[in-house]
Amino acid sequence: MNMMLAGMIGFTLGALVMFFIMHHGQSSNNNEEVEQKLKDYQDHVEQHFAKTADLIDNLTDSYKEVFEHLSDSAEELLSDEQIQRQLMNRKSREVTLSYLSQNDDETTDDEKPPTNPNPWAG
Repeated sequence: MNMMLAGMIGFTLGALVMFFIMHHGQSSNNNEEVEQKLKDYQDHVEQHFAKTADLIDNLTDSYKEVFEHLSDSAEELLSDEQIQRQLMNRKSREVTLSYLSQNDDETTDDEKPPTNPNPWAG
């Protein structure tokens, strides 16, 4: 959505610049030069957004691979009880390096539930 909006803004700005230049009585050669510059700019914007879309696709694929790796590793390395305990411990909390480095033994049932919301928590 943001990429499309930025593209539309860029196109509109380019069209406005071209309109004002043409409206001020520039020669036909100058108009062709301005039109070519606008076309070059539009091509550049199109290439930029195409590359950005490709990079976002790559980022999404990498995120999926990491998520699948973590999921597979959890199933392989942890028992069902350990997985459930970790899910309950993580409910409404962000994943942080300091949390991941804590021992399981440090967690007690008497602790208050965390207050930091996490959209990924079940």
